[in-house]
Amino acid sequence: MPDKTTTKNSEGNFEPFNVNDLPWEQFPGSDKFKRLGRFAGATHVGTGIDELGPGEYSNQFHYHLMEEEHIFILKGSATLYLGNHEYALKEGDYCCFPAGQRAGHHLYNHTDSVCTFMTIGEHKEHEVCYFPKTGKVRIRPTGDVLSVR
Repeated sequence: MPDKTTTKNSEGNFEPFNVNDLPWEQFPGSDKFKRLGRFAGATHVGTGIDELGPGEYSNQFHYHLMEEEHIFILKGSATLYLGNHEYALKEGDYCCFPAGQRAGHHLYNHTDSVCTFMTIGEHKEHEVCYFPKTGKVRIRPTGDVLSVR
């Protein structure tokens, strides 16, 4: 299945698949992830599995103006930075980041073992994402990243 980009069959239906059949992806400065929803044909909600190695951050500290996001810890543990607070999350812990909640968030693996978690989030055409530590915003419709400080 590694050469396939979707589970869509010849009849146009999206078929079930095993997560272990998808390859890991990684952008510079982010954790490893698998885009389950996109592979299965989703266009409105993204679902993924992320793997955060020891000493790694999940992504830049950010929040979404129009999209809701969720995380669910499947294995291991990590520190959630949410606004000015820190939370030690472990297997079975869940957190929702409602759209427009002006508290940046990201995970940091403070342990010596891999932390595996599920992400679920909307995919809105006109999303704006703010990065409070850098003072930048990413505007999805234009692809621009602008400084607001």
